[in-house]
Amino acid sequence: MAKVTINDKTVEVPNGTSVMDAIFHAGYDVPLFCAEKHLSPIGACRMCLVKTGSPRKGPDGNFIMENGQPKIFWMPKLSAACITAVSDGMVVDTLSDEVKHAQSGMVELTLFNHPLDCPTCDKGGACELQDRSYEYGLVEKFYQPDPMELPMYTRFEMTRRQVDKHHPLSPFIVLDRERCIHCKRCVRYFEEIPGEEVLDFIERGVHTFINSEEKGLPSNFSGNIVDICPVGALLDQTARFRARNWEYDSTETTSMDDASGAAIVVDTRSGLLERIRAAERREVNEVWISDAARFGHEWVNENRVRTPLVRKDGKLVEATWEEALEAIRKGLEGIAGADMGIYLAGNSTLEEGLAALELTQALSTPHRDFQGRTAHPVGVFAPASFDELLDAEFVLVLGQPEEEAPTLHLRLSEYSRGLKPAAKLAHGTPFADLNIKERMPRLTHKLALFSTYPSSTARWAGASAVHAPGMEAALLAALLDQAEAPAGLSEPVAWVKARLAASSRVVLVLGAGVLNQPQAAKEAKQLAERTGARVMCMTPAANARGLEALGLFPGKGGAGWSEAGPRVVYYAYLPSEKQLKAASFRILHLTHRHPLAEKYADVVLPGQTAYEKRGHTVNLEGRVLPLEPAGINNGEADGAVAALGLIAEAAGVKTPVRLVRQATRLLVDKHKLPPVLERWTQKSTGWAASDADVTIGSLYLRPTMWRREQLVGAVAKTVEVKLEMSPETAKANGLAQGYLVELETPMGIEKLEVKVVPGLPEGAMYLPALGAWAGRKVEARVLVGGEA
Repeated sequence: MAKVTINDKTVEVPNGTSVMDAIFHAGYDVPLFCAEKHLSPIGACRMCLVKTGSPRKGPDGNFIMENGQPKIFWMPKLSAACITAVSDGMVVDTLSDEVKHAQSGMVELTLFNHPLDCPTCDKGGACELQDRSYEYGLVEKFYQPDPMELPMYTRFEMTRRQVDKHHPLSPFIVLDRERCIHCKRCVRYFEEIPGEEVLDFIERGVHTFINSEEKGLPSNFSGNIVDICPVGALLDQTARFRARNWEYDSTETTSMDDASGAAIVVDTRSGLLERIRAAERREVNEVWISDAARFGHEWVNENRVRTPLVRKDGKLVEATWEEALEAIRKGLEGIAGADMGIYLAGNSTLEEGLAALELTQALSTPHRDFQGRTAHPVGVFAPASFDELLDAEFVLVLGQPEEEAPTLHLRLSEYSRGLKPAAKLAHGTPFADLNIKERMPRLTHKLALFSTYPSSTARWAGASAVHAPGMEAALLAALLDQAEAPAGLSEPVAWVKARLAASSRVVLVLGAGVLNQPQAAKEAKQLAERTGARVMCMTPAANARGLEALGLFPGKGGAGWSEAGPRVVYYAYLPSEKQLKAASFRILHLTHRHPLAEKYADVVLPGQTAYEKRGHTVNLEGRVLPLEPAGINNGEADGAVAALGLIAEAAGVKTPVRLVRQATRLLVDKHKLPPVLERWTQKSTGWAASDADVTIGSLYLRPTMWRREQLVGAVAKTVEVKLEMSPETAKANGLAQGYLVELETPMGIEKLEVKVVPGLPEGAMYLPALGAWAGRKVEARVLVGGEA
């Protein structure tokens, strides 16, 4: 620890702490633009200039004294607090006229070419430049030499520079070059967080501007630069001109876009969801979220189901909840409880899962499940935490973290550089982490990755390979010395085996491709037991670990979420047409209208999106995370707890769960649910997984961070949904680049363009899963094909 005197206060901070964080730790303030939590500071803005000094020792080894106190030798020039590390005995002055004059001068220089856009700028009210200008910009003693004259607010009389405004960097991000103050936060973010050198300064002097040499921003994490931009230079196109910052109602909740459980802030105005921002959750996502979590919200406001719909005279018509109850009661006449099926969405809360479990037990039906449940249970694996991941000696990944669990991809970026989150100080997370350096070398000997599709995470791995879908079992058998390595994988397999043998702390990361092959998952469990590895399961369902831990999976003889079976079904998601056809009475609990619902549903109940729910979820590390409802106008929509209570009343059975708060109390009392942010790692026996239950085909539904309902607006312009294959596979199937085909998939018939991708494994066709079917090989028939 180092003792540092800040003005008149002495504090103790860890060695290596920046002077800036020591100042905040002491309760003082300092202006800054260049540094942001977890980003390495470079002092580009020079706003945090302070006066620093320290005592010195004489030739005799004793401190040089002055007036009975060690003499302070001040540095000849002011120092940037964000790049200066503390030392024991250091003295820091942030209040002298010299410091204030320098800070005021830097504000003046920053404002030199900045346009007066505040009335029309989306950043207005949340702009750091506005705050710094008010707090530090005008010091009267420097700008009003004569007290009898008016203060001189600016010394610049020339015309401000005029450059490109509203320049689109991507369909999601727009750049206003006039507003840019060249703080370099966005450049450093891409280099230091996702590890992609995307943006940089171009030209020099007054002509300097930020741009990308690539077309757009080739990253799954581009939206974070909107949060860290201190001015209105980088803005979210999906939320632009929607509202002023003070008009938003903000709610902090958990993203259910993947199993990571990142913290987000949902901003609403007049009942509409307008913007998503990242929130800080040090244990999980730190302060970063994926583009899917940030930009994939435009669908929420469109075409909502706001009241119950009941089929009358062959058409769905609006009704009350009481009329829906009567329709359900009539539809259940003569139906045994064992013939009913209850199926939840993969992003359902624990409270909804408990309500479904209690209802199916009261009905004595084995037909229960949740969408996106993998073929092999994940509860049999001891989950690793993100802290354990960063402490590991070796990590083996079987999957695509940047698509399946984006937060994990960012944590692997930290891990491959030997970094860990900085320890908290009195003011929270340090702003400047001096452990981060520019272009830090990657410790590739700590990571290996195998995937069925090229992964951007692989560039940090010492060994990596792209293999054909379905080869996971053979690969794991080779790692267990139970078989020879598949063709082309001998060298990376041998390298991984050597690293596993030499490492005592191992983390195994399993993607949906492994978890949907029971044999591969069983071998992964053997490998984890042999090496003592902790496991992270990147499940397609956001709350898979929590719902499975409750026991929400099919009983003996029960139909799973992707199967047809029960006569009466409740789906909290849109199932396939085949499943709807097989049932005689269908209750759909949906947030949005859909042609399949219009055609088959007998009752449609208005549902809540994940942004509107209250409850809890469990992420891939077994951590309990909260959900809070945002102020979105959804009419009479309600969650699955209320809908299942309605079905229980119609069926004439009683369950202990009718309200969300009842379910939460029961989770704590009966299932020992721990407090928020603690880990719930109870093991689940799961179900007897069998390869016979897995469909094998030539079409591989590769994982994507985007879901099908998100493909509207800016997302639809960005995400490519094409049928991909290698040149050899295309030739064998009589296809070529740009051909248009009609493909029969589990989601129905889709019209797709063929994209030939050199380097993909032969014999397999790839299609973005866009949801719960990720990691599965299915039968697919090309019905029509030809040139575009």
